[in-house]
Parts: sequence; structure tokens; C-alpha cells
Amino acid sequence: MIISPTQSTAQAALAAFLKAVLPGAAGSGAPAVFSAMISGTTLDVATLLTPGVPIALNSPVLGAAPGTVITAFGTGSGGSGTYTISLSQNAANLTTMATGVSVVAGQQNRAPEPVNPWFAVMTPIRFGRFSTNVDASVDTKFTGSISGTTLMVASVETGALAAGATVFGPTVVSGTVIYRQLTGTPGGAGTYLISGSQSVGSGTLSAGQTTLTQNAECVIQCDCHAPDTTGGDFAQIISTALRDPFGVDFFAALPAPLNGVIPLHADDPRQAPFINDSNQFEFRWTLDVHLEVEQTVSAPTEYADAVAVTLASVEALYPPS
Repeated sequence: MIISPTQSTAQAALAAFLKAVLPGAAGSGAPAVFSAMISGTTLDVATLLTPGVPIALNSPVLGAAPGTVITAFGTGSGGSGTYTISLSQNAANLTTMATGVSVVAGQQNRAPEPVNPWFAVMTPIRFGRFSTNVDASVDTKFTGSISGTTLMVASVETGALAAGATVFGPTVVSGTVIYRQLTGTPGGAGTYLISGSQSVGSGTLSAGQTTLTQNAECVIQCDCHAPDTTGGDFAQIISTALRDPFGVDFFAALPAPLNGVIPLHADDPRQAPFINDSNQFEFRWTLDVHLEVEQTVSAPTEYADAVAVTLASVEALYPPS
């Protein structure tokens, strides 16, 4: 059976949203993390802590005064060196700073915390149905033959062939699955790569499916970590943006299959201290994000082309006692 969209689809859609609304957003890629000092409007970067992720112009600077943005390169052009920032301030001691919030998946075994002290963690916590399943059946019938692991389709009478579909036929090996189309019209005549090597003469074959659709709510816990109280600001941004048409429009504009995820709302943020691997308390603000998905399970189904009807005597088969 094949399921779509998957739980990872919901997380990917939420990750795209978080990267867009939190500092260091859309188009900036992964945030750069560095240790630096500030004197006036000069940011002096001593060490880039994320090799391969350079500091970009017009990026926010988390760890500096709120609203600080990198406006120009000085002696630095992505790594160590000086940069001009938008707000005058002073930070004489080396401090860890970042150009944005990192977004990561939760419950990764033995994975250390990100180098970036500003990060959001997504953890799926429950999945509840809204309604009874809605089922639909689609029969795909075609004329074809098989040589080795290649299915050769001459014509398709009904439906369309698709990757993941199971092929049925009188002499087709049970469990034969279409991997992908090699040549021809999409879903129609052409050649296809299948799962098992075999030889089947030309004849009528099928690849029917039944789709079982469940309308459900996927709840993902989102934890906002920060070395200061800005984690609460980040959580409030998420809660506000998801309980608004802005959030719905953002998800709808995502590419397929992510646009099949619909935001419902997010709970009010709450402060939940986090104990790290050094047994130290860290600031953490957490909230539950509620997303709607129509999750479809596709199951292979064999259909009959014709039914032979015969009469049977009930009294003869089941004589009264």
C-alpha cells in the first residue's frame, strides 16, 4: 500500500513556513553562526562556526540589539572580518551570534543540539481523524506483454498506469509492481520498469487501485529555543501567522505535494524550561501546530471484466433439515 501525503510532507510544509516567518527567512538558506564583538556600527567576526554557510548581506543579527542587520562588507566577505551593521551598539566580549533561526526535526537519536543557539524543533505528537474514510475505485485495463523486467504496453483501454501500481494478469507473477515509466505517453502506451523478471505474452492486463482517503488532523509540537527571551517572540510569531489567512495562503502557494497541507491554527505559546545535555536549564517556548491533511492510502485491487451468472437450487444445495 502507498500513502500520500506522508507525515514527512506535513513537516516539510511546516518547515518551509517557519523559515519564512522567523528571522533569517526566505531566500537566505541556512543561517550562519559565528562568534563576534560589536563596536558602534562595526561587527567584528572572530570565527565562523558554520563552515560552508557564509554570512550574507542584509541578514539579521541574532544576539545583537533587536533589529540589527548587516548592511555592508568590511574586511570580511562571508567569514572572519569586519561588517557594517545598521544599529550602533557595543558588545566588548566575544558572543555567539547568528543570521537566523535553524529549523530541525525532533527526536533524532544521539543528535547534538545545533551550533546555532536560536533554533526551532518540530516533533509530531498525534494524528486524529476528522471523519469516516471516503473510498474510490479506479480500474486500469490495458493490452501489454512482459519481457524480463520491462512491461510493454500497446494500448490503454481504461484508466492510466502509474508508478506503484500492481499489475494483474492470468500469468503475471503475484506482487508485480510498476517502478517507473521508461518511454511513451505518460500513463499510456510505452514501456515500464517492473519489480520482477518474467515472461508474459501479449494480452489483457490490469492495474486497478482502490483509494482510501482519511481527512485528519496532524499535530506537530514546535519548540523555540534561544539563549535569551526571543524564543517567546518566535513562538508568538508562529501562533499569530498560523491563525490568519496569511498562513493559509502561504501553504497553498507551496509546490506539490506540500500544498496539500492546510494550516488550522496554533495553540497559545507556553514557557517550558529545557534541560540540555550539560544538565543546564535553557529558555524554551513551545506550542502545538494543528495541520489538516487528506491522507490517501492506495491499495491494489483486481477487477473482473465479466461475470458469469448461473442459477443454483437453494433447496438442493441446502436441503431443509
